[in-house]
Amino acid sequence: MEITVKRHTWLLGILMSVSLKFNGETVASLSGFQEKTISIPEPEGQLEYVQPMDRSHQVRVKDGDIITLKETPLNKTLNILFFATLLYNIFANSYVLYTGTFFDHRLSGMLAFISFIVFIAVGVISLFFNSYRLVVENKSEPAQAE
Repeated sequence: MEITVKRHTWLLGILMSVSLKFNGETVASLSGFQEKTISIPEPEGQLEYVQPMDRSHQVRVKDGDIITLKETPLNKTLNILFFATLLYNIFANSYVLYTGTFFDHRLSGMLAFISFIVFIAVGVISLFFNSYRLVVENKSEPAQAE
């Protein structure tokens, strides 16, 4: 008996591996954009992911199911904010290195402050919600008697 688990997460998601538990016992871990076929001891049960500082999500699976680990919209928003803040800081620091002076514009400083506050707020809020969810993509069909 086995299931297939795929991981489809954005760039921040690949930095940390995710453990998978079947009926409370760790059966595998996924990192990056991995896809694994996992042997399960029972024909059906609860599959959940476990990651530090994150709430886990679980789903009922059966032998032969294909499950995808996907990011929630909140986590996608956090990814976009992270990369927008990162790009802003890279360009601002490049300007300082190139010219030797700070980019002195009031709107620029306010934009940096607002993006930092929003990034921190969304990051703290994301601690109370799931970052990922398990989705059963292809439920196994029961054998039909003829």
